[in-house]
Amino acid sequence: MTKGLVTKGDAMKAETGRPRRGRRLLGVWVGLGMLAVLFAGALVTRLWADTDAVDVDAVLQGPSADHWFGTDETGRDVFVRTLAAGAADLPIALGGTMIALVAGTLLGLLASTRNRYAEPIMRVVDGFQAFPLLILILVIVQISGGGMAVLAGTIAIINMPRFIRLTRAEALHVRESRFVFFAEVIGAKRSHVLRRHVLPNVSGAVLSQASLGGALALGAIGAMSFLGLGIAPPTPSWGAMVQSGVAGITSGQWWPVLFPSLALVWAIVAFNLIADSLDAHFAREVQ
Repeated sequence: MTKGLVTKGDAMKAETGRPRRGRRLLGVWVGLGMLAVLFAGALVTRLWADTDAVDVDAVLQGPSADHWFGTDETGRDVFVRTLAAGAADLPIALGGTMIALVAGTLLGLLASTRNRYAEPIMRVVDGFQAFPLLILILVIVQISGGGMAVLAGTIAIINMPRFIRLTRAEALHVRESRFVFFAEVIGAKRSHVLRRHVLPNVSGAVLSQASLGGALALGAIGAMSFLGLGIAPPTPSWGAMVQSGVAGITSGQWWPVLFPSLALVWAIVAFNLIADSLDAHFAREVQ
């Protein structure tokens, strides 16, 4: 008879649980909103603006009513190009991170089991992580050439070891749980245990890492574009815009560098907000 009773404390927990969860996920919504602003701006400028339009009478003109972010060294509108650059940088970062997430998670789960592939997988991961990140990026891009597909593949390669190592560590921890032990005792297949019990319990850490991977990817894309190894002109890219305008800083022409840099920082902060919020949320759920 007492099982059906609901105490006042239980009622208060039920009432406050959802708002608390919403507050924990506030960073996710803020970060997604920040990314949505960039995607919307990129879409609008790509559809209704010419990123290569030149105003020969306003070369390196500062911010004004006609050109909100000023113009670059050829007279192109910095505002339009800053927004349009998101249409190139963001999909590459997201695409490369998603490839790394899927492949890294699968390989991490495989490496967490007792099989002949576990040792070679982790040795390859150790080898990749022994290389300095920037040198590894430069080697891959130089060997493969340029292009968006190559950039996305490079992002996937540099992010994948992190997903493999994280997934393996989390999976090994979950496999020590009682529910996994009992599932194996009753004869559940290894694939079933991984799919139904291990994968759902490592997804929180993997999603948080994916958001951090997106921030890392944007930084890598910006660095490659700054070095001339990223997105080929005339397609606008935040890193390439900074590189083309950096020479004018000493002459007081700061706007071609400032606004693309702020857009890149905006996107990286958005991914970090999502990662921090997801990390706090899933840590609370575990408790």
